[in-house]
Amino acid sequence: MRSDLLLCLDTSTPTARVAIVDRGGDVRFAVEATAERHSSQVLPLCVEALRAVDIAPSALAAVACGGGPGSFTGLRVGMAVAKGLALPTRVPFHVVSSLEALALDILAAGQSDADADADADADADADADAGVTAVPCLDAGKGEVHVAGFVADPAALVRETVGACRLPAADIAAWLAEVPSARVAGNGAERHVVPGRVAVAGPSAASIGRLALLQMARGAAADLASAVPLYGRPPDITVKRKGP
Repeated sequence: MRSDLLLCLDTSTPTARVAIVDRGGDVRFAVEATAERHSSQVLPLCVEALRAVDIAPSALAAVACGGGPGSFTGLRVGMAVAKGLALPTRVPFHVVSSLEALALDILAAGQSDADADADADADADADADAGVTAVPCLDAGKGEVHVAGFVADPAALVRETVGACRLPAADIAAWLAEVPSARVAGNGAERHVVPGRVAVAGPSAASIGRLALLQMARGAAADLASAVPLYGRPPDITVKRKGP
C-alpha cells in the first residue's frame, strides 16, 4: 500500500539535499551533505531519510529528482539513484527543474522575511513579494552561469517570466539590469560574487517535492527509460574540437 510520502532529492550543486515530503507539501525529514562528488553520499542520504520516517521505498507515493541544470556529475548521480529507487518498486518518478525549485526557495525566503517584518510592524505590507522576480543562478562551470526569472504563481507556485539561459558570469550584471525587481541567489551568484545576491540555500529537496506534487496532481510522471538530466550544455566529450 502506498503512503502519502515522497522521497525528494537535488544534486545540481555541490550540496546534495534529500527530504521526505508529504502530500500536503510539509517536510517530514531533511538531510544534506556537501562534497566535490556525490557518488558516495546520495544513496546513504536517501537511506537515512527513509529510515527516519520508517518507510520502505516500495511504499513511497513517488520519487522526485532535481533535473538540473547544474553539475554534470552531480545530476547523473542523483538521477541514477532516484531511478534506482523507483524502477524496481514501480514508484512514480518525477523530474523537476532545479532552477524552478531554487526560484521557489528564493520566493519562500522573501516571504519569511516579510512575515518577520510584519510581526515587528503591524502596518507592514503583507504582499511584500508582489512584483519580485526570483532569479536562480546556478554555476555552469567554465566561467558561466544558468539563470532565469520567475514570479510567484497561485496555481503553479512559480511561473517563468524571463527565459532560462546560460551566459558568461561577467555578463550577469547587465542581464539583471533588464529584470524587474530581481532577487538573485544560488551557488553561481555566490561563486561569481554577483552584486545584490541574497543568501538562500537551494535548490532544496523540499521545493523539489512541492513542485513534484503539482505534476502528480495532473498525472505528469516522467518516463523512467527516457528521462535524462537537463545539463544546460553538452558535455565536453561530445563537443568536436576545432582544427586537424
